[in-house]
Amino acid sequence: MKALLIMAHGSPRAEANEDIRKVAEVVRSRGPYPLVSIGYLECNEPDIASAIDACVAAGADAIAAVPYFLHSGKHLLRDIPDLLEAAERRHPGVEIVMGDYIGHEPQLVQVLLDRVRAIS
Repeated sequence: MKALLIMAHGSPRAEANEDIRKVAEVVRSRGPYPLVSIGYLECNEPDIASAIDACVAAGADAIAAVPYFLHSGKHLLRDIPDLLEAAERRHPGVEIVMGDYIGHEPQLVQVLLDRVRAIS
């Protein structure tokens, strides 16, 4: 079974994390993945490692891990790849593939312009 892991930074403010939970629900309702999970880099549970472990425990043999990040800082370049490599060592035979982050998508520029128009 394939699983989708949405990786987010996380926030100590519970209401700030509600947005990613809503995104996951929409993806779950529209997407082809029978299992959609969220893993947080910091501040929240489940952390990325625990979310991967839970996906594997639920029967996932392949995990698409997609960062819900806007910028390609050290979290995307080092921290998350290190976590995914460690998970692959813990779960031999489970394919974990990291997708690209969403920050450079042209649609986000349009969203930004729409927000500017809304206040102008």
